[in-house]
Amino acid sequence: MTKKSILVVILVLIVISGYKGYEYYTTIYKGDVAYAKVPDGVPMVEDTGQVISGSKSYKYDFDFVKKDGTIQKMDYELSSKNVTPLQPGSYVKVFISQTRIISGPNDVSKSDIPKNILEKLDK
Repeated sequence: MTKKSILVVILVLIVISGYKGYEYYTTIYKGDVAYAKVPDGVPMVEDTGQVISGSKSYKYDFDFVKKDGTIQKMDYELSSKNVTPLQPGSYVKVFISQTRIISGPNDVSKSDIPKNILEKLDK
């Protein structure tokens, strides 16, 4: 192989790895603000004693509505020894990527949610 062909192969590998790194970043860490309404009723408490003895968890299935109006379904689990469930019927704000909740959920006032999103949440 000549020096030119080795340089071309190295350049192609750098471009491919850069693209894959960017794709990973956008899937996992790049996110959007979204809102959800906490389902009515508190989910069953599960004893997850396998990992941390005495730990309890609440599992939620959320339909998050993003600012552009799209809906993204995601699961969320609250876990600890002294966990408090989310208030049924309340609203939460999160920062989500395509695959996970990056931060939140944080309680949010109904008046702080944009009207177009609130209409979808209250259906």
